[in-house]
Amino acid sequence: MFKKILIPTDGSELGREALEQGLDLARLSDGEVTILYAIETPYELVSSYAQPAESLEQQMKSYKAEATKVLREISAQAEAKGIRIRTMIVEQHPVPAILEAAKEHDLVVMATHGRKGIDRVLMGSVTDKVLHNCSTPILVVRGA
Repeated sequence: MFKKILIPTDGSELGREALEQGLDLARLSDGEVTILYAIETPYELVSSYAQPAESLEQQMKSYKAEATKVLREISAQAEAKGIRIRTMIVEQHPVPAILEAAKEHDLVVMATHGRKGIDRVLMGSVTDKVLHNCSTPILVVRGA
């Protein structure tokens, strides 16, 4: 069974559905869970002339605070169920962060919005990119 499960999250409701599935699998298999929260740095998202550096640094502090809050809540939830858990915050685009972390795990559990057509083209899909580039098995939990 799966002993090391990676669950990437962004703290969204959709991510929580995948979290529940991943935690249930870990409990059933007596596995360990790693929760990965990838923060894409605002420096990569915005050109340097668009916002002052102080504003970008403040934005990054805010992202890290939110990630820490989400991971604390998830840790408490997992520990209450008797599941071994570790958390990771990385400052990197989610796709390469997930692909790198997946190398050390038996399973990746992640959510997808299930977008199609132009929405998928415009919004992109982290899950789709991970699914097509990862050698670790992936359980995809589709949103309602």
